[in-house]
Amino acid sequence: MDTNLNPKVSVPARDNSLAPDLATGLATRPPPAAAPNGSKASNTWWAHIKALDHYDPAYPYDPRHVYGPDWTDDDAYGKDGVTFMAAPSHRTSINGCFDEAQRLLGLNKVFSDRCLKLPDLDVPKTNRYARSGQVIPDVFIQARPRPDERRHEIAFAPDNPILFVLEVLSESTFHHDLEPKVEIYRAMGVREFWRYDPERWHRKEDEFRLWGLRLSTNGAYKDIEPLRMADELPVYRSEVLGEFRMLDEGGDIHTLQTWDATRGVWLDPVRASDLAADEAKQLAVQDSARANALTLLTLHAEQGALASHVPDTLAAAWERTRWVPEPADVLNVLTGSSDWTSLLPPGGAR
Repeated sequence: MDTNLNPKVSVPARDNSLAPDLATGLATRPPPAAAPNGSKASNTWWAHIKALDHYDPAYPYDPRHVYGPDWTDDDAYGKDGVTFMAAPSHRTSINGCFDEAQRLLGLNKVFSDRCLKLPDLDVPKTNRYARSGQVIPDVFIQARPRPDERRHEIAFAPDNPILFVLEVLSESTFHHDLEPKVEIYRAMGVREFWRYDPERWHRKEDEFRLWGLRLSTNGAYKDIEPLRMADELPVYRSEVLGEFRMLDEGGDIHTLQTWDATRGVWLDPVRASDLAADEAKQLAVQDSARANALTLLTLHAEQGALASHVPDTLAAAWERTRWVPEPADVLNVLTGSSDWTSLLPPGGAR
């Protein structure tokens, strides 16, 4: 883990057009002398901050980030009505994880871009999330549904543990995902902390873009090793999602896929939907084939060529086992070439 990463980020240029006259009373509030990172912030920059409708005098604003009327790139700034700016690859990575986790687990357990208000976690205030008293995971999964899941700001509850967090690295905030969030999530007791670097802001070409940490019994994070490789991608096992991987589909499309061992296929919401549609179509074809066979056998029984109980016996056996007889086998029974018991499912289920 790189603890010495200190990217040089310039303060966004501001002119007076971004700093309208302050309201009466606001101008009398003493401006902070310096930004939280120790560098000086200009009066013009502070004037712009204080003119925002969502200005919060208690928040440790950082000039390394941009704060607009209704958007920001500060991932700790959880204010209602303020959205987080994200590149397309960042957004599709988040959505891909959220959609597939929700497909697997259902509603009210998977959350995206929710602001967690933090209690005192005994983390030094040098940690930006401890200092602001809040953190906004890209995606997180909770043990139990939240009664207030529709709210943007939610109080973190230690008795309702967070089982899974995914953070997608971006240019402006990736250095926060490396150390400060490891420290804060460990203090929160987050069971699994995954990071994905779609544009390689931190990970080198020979490193996996997806990697994770799991909380051990002694409260320390341990690296999660890949189970195997599939299509040159690492496959991991999550205690929440099972086996999964992140697939780069090109064109800024990044999709989280889970392994369906029963079918032997990789699934995500789109593939799962397509597969479900194919299976429904196949079931409809099978139901039609069974119905046609039973119609012919019933007619044969009414004519006295078969015992009267045969159609009902076969129908019950086929329904229990989802068995579909071959048309040639049905024809052999109708012509007397085979006994009706040849149409029972394998094993002679009755």
